[in-house]
Amino acid sequence: MQLRTTLIRPLVSRSLVAAAGAVAATCAVLPAAYAMPGSAAAHAAPVIRPCGASHNLRVRTVLEHRTAGTTSYTLELTNTGSYTCSLSGYPAVSAITRAGRQLGSPAGHGLLSVAPRVTLVHGATAHTTLVYHGGLVGAGRGCGPVRNAFELRIYIAGQRLAMYAAFGSRACSHSGHVYLTITEPLRRG
Repeated sequence: MQLRTTLIRPLVSRSLVAAAGAVAATCAVLPAAYAMPGSAAAHAAPVIRPCGASHNLRVRTVLEHRTAGTTSYTLELTNTGSYTCSLSGYPAVSAITRAGRQLGSPAGHGLLSVAPRVTLVHGATAHTTLVYHGGLVGAGRGCGPVRNAFELRIYIAGQRLAMYAAFGSRACSHSGHVYLTITEPLRRG
């Protein structure tokens, strides 16, 4: 009885080793197929460029609603270019003077650390919500002299060129108080 058991084990072990080797060989070949020029897999996923100011991305603010001391805006980014592009995350937003000087601290943003990638074909729009906390802007509250902001300077993640949108609100001249907040990452629609 013991002889029979010892004969079966090597056969089973050899079969498992052979099967594992076949799986490993297949896994090593599959990534190579994706990289091979001319293969169907190489053409399945087109490269989508990141959206940005240099890629015909237009930005605008749309007033949504006002409450006591708070105003919400939709920040819309529309692909006006001729090709599809993508973006994700929270835009970096600051209020600036007509001369381009930043007023106060940049906008804060939500805590979501993983944001979905948004793909925009020509004419499609992504948006997020910008909240202006006007109640935090005032003399004697550590924000320095109150100035009138001329517009918003907006950077998309991974881009070095800024975009600009009209914004005529009062703003702190010193950094410290965060009176602008981006509440969510960019999303399609």
